[in-house]
Amino acid sequence: MADNRLDGKSVLLVVPQTQFREEEVFEPQRILEKEGARVVVASTAARTCRGMRDGVLEAVIAIEEANGEDYDAVVLAGGSSVPALCWKDKKLQELVSGMAEAGKIVAAISLSTVVLAKASLLEGRKATVYFLPEALDELKNGGATYVEKRVIVDGNIVMAEGPEESGRFAKAVVTALAG
Repeated sequence: MADNRLDGKSVLLVVPQTQFREEEVFEPQRILEKEGARVVVASTAARTCRGMRDGVLEAVIAIEEANGEDYDAVVLAGGSSVPALCWKDKKLQELVSGMAEAGKIVAAISLSTVVLAKASLLEGRKATVYFLPEALDELKNGGATYVEKRVIVDGNIVMAEGPEESGRFAKAVVTALAG
């Protein structure tokens, strides 16, 4: 039985439209919903999104249409397409930046942590990311210090290293949201 610690909370789950990591999407979604949160899936457009292992998910809103004021948290999922589809998405950077400034929970797993760096949210912070040379460079360029930690919670920012940490990542988001 769910604790429902997150009743009344809304979470925007941002997913690349193709090649998302299923465990980084479905595990956080399941845990957040089990705790009572309303999870709204966003992508580049309201569309069917496809995972790396044939997982399918419907995005009901486009990133550019999402209003951070409507959500208590934003969770960015990873996948092999994240560098091409999300790293340079200015609307996504504006969304996470605005939500962070408003004190809302901003969470990213795997390669999506780079979006936080590009949104200037990791300046002077320790950060983790899926170990990819380009991702490490992007963290450094964003002023972050890479550390080999599986999950990091720094104020209202939650980060996780990769897909194997999906459950721990989701639980850290729940704890942060439950306050």
